Amino acid sequence: PTVGALVEAAAAEDVAALVVGTRGLPVGGRPLGSTALELITSLLKPVVVVPPDAPHRATLQRVLVPLEGTISTSLAPKGIIQLARDANLEVIVLHVHDAASLPAFTDQPQHEARAWGEEFVARYCPWGIGKISLEQRVGRCDAEILAAAEETGAHLIALGWSQELAAGRAPVVREVLERGRIPVLLVPVHLVRAANARREESWNSLPSLPI
Repeated sequence: PTVGALVEAAAAEDVAALVVGTRGLPVGGRPLGSTALELITSLLKPVVVVPPDAPHRATLQRVLVPLEGTISTSLAPKGIIQLARDANLEVIVLHVHDAASLPAFTDQPQHEARAWGEEFVARYCPWGIGKISLEQRVGRCDAEILAAAEETGAHLIALGWSQELAAGRAPVVREVLERGRIPVLLVPVHLVRAANARREESWNSLPSLPI
């Protein structure tokens, strides 16, 4: 069976990620074909999904990483940003404000907006300081992600997600997959959480040094 064989092959320790086409044709009424859908929801590794009408590129140079602004959701972009840094890729972190979360600025909005952005990066992606640029938008998250990807010329959109596409779940991932025209890297958030927990456990198990 196709899905079982692909999952087994991708489970090998030396496989970092799987790349799969979303569907055979640009039209179809669903964001993913059945094979791609089963793979992204069952494979416990990052998966890159490529739409059939994605532009052909010799290399990837620019990655857009949407970031909500919570500690839990910032874990997945951490691995993405570190990987991109090693590969010498340009990383653009995107944060989308809705009307309720838009910070209030006073008489110097240009300076306060910049300061807010610097604080955002320092708090939610400190590993990327000096290595990334931050885009801030106001609007609906899925629409602004797609608009930012087009306007910045991103070659890849990287999203952390919970591997659930049931009705009412992962609406942003669903919309980006359905309406986007560039590849999307989906990183299971629970994998990154587990890796960070193992790292912390290993660190705590080290013998303490005398002062």
